[in-house]
Amino acid sequence: QLVPSTIPVRVFEAHKTCVSAIAVLPDGRRMVTSSAYRHALRLWDLKEGVVLKKMVGHSASVVSLAVSRDGRLIASGDENGELIVWHGDTGDSLAPAIKAHTDGINSLDFSPDGSMLASGCDETAKLWNTTTWQPSGKPINCGAVINCIRYSPSSELLAIATDCDIQVHDLSTRVCVAKFSGHAVNDSTYNYSLAWMPDTTRLLSAGFGDDDDHTIRVWDSSTWEQVGNLSTGHTADINSIAVDASGTLLASASSDTYVRLLRFSDPPMKHSSEVRCVAFSVDGRHILSGGEDMKISEWELPKGLSLAQGSDFKILVMNATARNACITGDLPTAIQFFTQQIDADPDDFDSYAKRSFVMARQFAWDDALQDATKSVSIEPSLMGYISKGLALCGKQQVLDAMAAFDLAFTFTNADPKTTHFLFLIKAIASFNANACERTVLPVQELAARPNADSLACRVVEAYMRVQLGTIAMDNGLHREAAGHFTAAVNAGIFFSKLDVHSTYEDFVVLFGWDLKSLWQTANQQRCHALVRSGKVGAAFEAYRYMMEVSDEPTKAIFRAWVPALDEE
Repeated sequence: QLVPSTIPVRVFEAHKTCVSAIAVLPDGRRMVTSSAYRHALRLWDLKEGVVLKKMVGHSASVVSLAVSRDGRLIASGDENGELIVWHGDTGDSLAPAIKAHTDGINSLDFSPDGSMLASGCDETAKLWNTTTWQPSGKPINCGAVINCIRYSPSSELLAIATDCDIQVHDLSTRVCVAKFSGHAVNDSTYNYSLAWMPDTTRLLSAGFGDDDDHTIRVWDSSTWEQVGNLSTGHTADINSIAVDASGTLLASASSDTYVRLLRFSDPPMKHSSEVRCVAFSVDGRHILSGGEDMKISEWELPKGLSLAQGSDFKILVMNATARNACITGDLPTAIQFFTQQIDADPDDFDSYAKRSFVMARQFAWDDALQDATKSVSIEPSLMGYISKGLALCGKQQVLDAMAAFDLAFTFTNADPKTTHFLFLIKAIASFNANACERTVLPVQELAARPNADSLACRVVEAYMRVQLGTIAMDNGLHREAAGHFTAAVNAGIFFSKLDVHSTYEDFVVLFGWDLKSLWQTANQQRCHALVRSGKVGAAFEAYRYMMEVSDEPTKAIFRAWVPALDEE
């Protein structure tokens, strides 16, 4: 059984009072911390464990802290309502303190794109333009003291935890779209901490007060109904919660002196006194926590724990910046991130494997194989052997690739979800090396197995069929192409109205697939192939079918596309 260490691997000591906030910068090499009753922040080198800079400028105790997603900006708020913005690289203040509020700033959070900063004080939330550092729009009056404020990962919503309720505001209209009591079911308990799941489908909350509510509640963002009540095992107030970048792990810090990592059977990580704050490292391998013992403790997660089953199909755990770069096709940014990780730690086998994935996306097969080989030479791992198998397939060394994938299976910990994912990756790599009918069969066989993720198999088969159809079209084999596109459409019936692009995002990261328009492409190309093969009546029926089963936005796309079909 995988369990986290109950003894810190390192302790960072420099603060003279309670550590009140921790934020890890996106480069994974630095963190910034604040402490109660002190006016300075500290910027740390995580590798060396030393303070790089004592950041001085506040005239009162620092009570809130935030770092922008790109790491360019650090923001801190104090008990006098002053806000200071710092340079993310140097730790120097960028401007004199801003008198943002009339009282203490309890919470700060940057928007995902870094263009806005939200601040919460007393009953008022403000949004700040991070270029001009002027308020953007009117303040949001919440009617109760604000304890925590968090942007949704989509940037569309702002969640606010107050003494009396949890509020969710639509930032495009400033309208409060949801308001519910949360933990504040009586006068002695109030909502204190919030965290979003990375896909925005869930909001997590924790309470604080005299009640025995030491749980974390889960709220569905489509209905704002409570859909979960996570028993943490804490015996006192929960001061802070954090979700890792993959959305698979949840850490909580409590006044009972423990940091707990959900799954519930895992032993807690103990401080000598109350724990006030908690954060995940960028790579998801460590938890950092601080509290009344004036220390920042670093706890190591065992290798493979971050591959635990989580939301959707995400097995490939990756820093959010690098993952988003892979999804959007900004591969140089992803390579730059992993290169920085490797430069900081030459034995970072995981970053070698993930840089290999990105190299493979660029068809730089020799570089991809070199990184993959380096990864498994440092430490054999699931991701290392997957990257090696992909690189070898790219070099058409298919037998060696299959051997690498077989070694990867020994690192799945017999987890059915991870094993299923690996089977599909192996099948896709084989298909990419030799796209033909025969290489589709393993996916069909996998779908027929008991407890298989049949939807994932259908998505993969549909994508393969579209590729085979495109190859047949390019070779003038229009009837054969129509058959492949029809098979893709039939597979797509099961996911045409689902967000498979997000659900199976790992395929987008690894292979650059466009799953958003997969079903649409299959239908359009089927019509093209049928027209070119002289089956105009069948093409008309295919068009009528796709209009009948499509939603209105998709119908509009098809109507705009019809003239191109008519030209044929």
